[in-house]
Amino acid sequence: MVKVVLVDDEERIRMGLAKLIAQVGPEYEVTGLYASGPELLADLDAIEADLLITDIKMPNMNGLDLLDKLSALKPAWKLAVLSGFDDFAYARQALRLGVEDYLLKPVDTGELAQLLRKVKQQLETKQEPIRQEDHIRLLMFSEPDTVPAPLREEAERELSRSPVFKEYYAVFAVHGILENLLEEVKAAASALHRDCIAEPRDTNLAVLIVSIREGDHANTVGEMGQTLLRRLPPAFRGRVGAGEVFRGAGWLREAYRQAATAVQHAWYTDGKSLFESHAQLPRKPEAQASPHPIVLLNRDFREALEMHDFERAMANLRQWLDDLKRRRPSWAELRTGCETVMAMIRGDKADAGEGETRQTHPETESFSAEPLRYADRDAFTSAFLSAVEAAFRSLQEDKQENRVVETVKAYIHQHYTEELELSRLADVVYLTPSYLSKLFKTETGETITDFLISVRMERAKALLRDKHALKTYEVGEKVGYADPAYFNKVFKKVVGCTPKEFRERVRH
Repeated sequence: MVKVVLVDDEERIRMGLAKLIAQVGPEYEVTGLYASGPELLADLDAIEADLLITDIKMPNMNGLDLLDKLSALKPAWKLAVLSGFDDFAYARQALRLGVEDYLLKPVDTGELAQLLRKVKQQLETKQEPIRQEDHIRLLMFSEPDTVPAPLREEAERELSRSPVFKEYYAVFAVHGILENLLEEVKAAASALHRDCIAEPRDTNLAVLIVSIREGDHANTVGEMGQTLLRRLPPAFRGRVGAGEVFRGAGWLREAYRQAATAVQHAWYTDGKSLFESHAQLPRKPEAQASPHPIVLLNRDFREALEMHDFERAMANLRQWLDDLKRRRPSWAELRTGCETVMAMIRGDKADAGEGETRQTHPETESFSAEPLRYADRDAFTSAFLSAVEAAFRSLQEDKQENRVVETVKAYIHQHYTEELELSRLADVVYLTPSYLSKLFKTETGETITDFLISVRMERAKALLRDKHALKTYEVGEKVGYADPAYFNKVFKKVVGCTPKEFRERVRH
């Protein structure tokens, strides 16, 4: 029985797919229907599945983000995507993430059946290797509190039969930007002439478990790390980290933590490719632990941001990043710190928009604060600062546009009694009439003509209320309407009554 989970934000597509799968054969069963990625993730522990089929374009979390998470959380699952014709670029990216296939909408029954049979065959022929991978991932990546003791004991017992865990072993984490990283790591590991198991942690991170023999010397792990670096392709740009030597699969999580810590420490060091051993990392007493990166961001940055002094704010950020390079916080801390900075900038941008929906800068939106996505600290810093500069440029443009609108408003208040053509207002702020008209409507939610009328009507109401000696046609003339009939028509449309009726109401 192949168990299938479907994720699509459109109910009719979910139900339609479930119906098609049932028609393919009784050996295929839909065990879950979900409207979004977060909904599925919230129910992940309770789901039984062999294959997940997800739409690519969905709100909250798109299909590619979901695939990325599931590749680590549920490595045994087979993955497939749904795609519209205009989603083809996304589908290609999904294929690079390791999906089995993509299905074009509307889904063809024959193509769906072919995918299901392909997955069924893979499950039947690769059952044993998948079990070993599951055991390794369970012990290496799961929080200890979340794994029942019997399940942990079974995983340790099963893995003890593997040649890699017969004696001692070391875990290597290989992080870098390289196409088919996992396959390249496997090829490089052949030069070690040891029993090895390679596992993917992410597109840019592979984990290698290597057997260590009883008679190996103290620097064996270091030599292996250097060998891996030499055997990886010249195009490899990244870091190799190694944990210390352990015995027993029960230590896999600690071994991986050490290797990942070594990689993250080396990530801050300049150079194209480097090896770092956890055993050689400087030891810091607990009392000397560095504060969280966001705590280190000084008050001057916040003040500069509030004052829109973007040059000073950028200088503060560069100094902050230099300080972080020296302190080498974990990737999680660095990501949180940079995400907080971007949130502060977006918050300031929202204030600049006075609550209106603003167009964001593409570079800002495309930036990922996940260090894992970058080969080293320099690449991350360059992308982060580029995103910040783009955000600052956008803020500066918002500020300038807001100043333009305020200038036009002030000019209208001063000259509302005159004939105000759009071209005249555009000349005041050195813009084309069409651009000014669009900008004003975007910023204020009303047209320039509507704003001019509202200014004139407010002044007219004040004159009708306070200047009883003025006749209604004279009031019209004083607010820019030479034609009394037209003044009466506009006034009634805006206020809801004629000027004469308004004056009579406010007298009582």
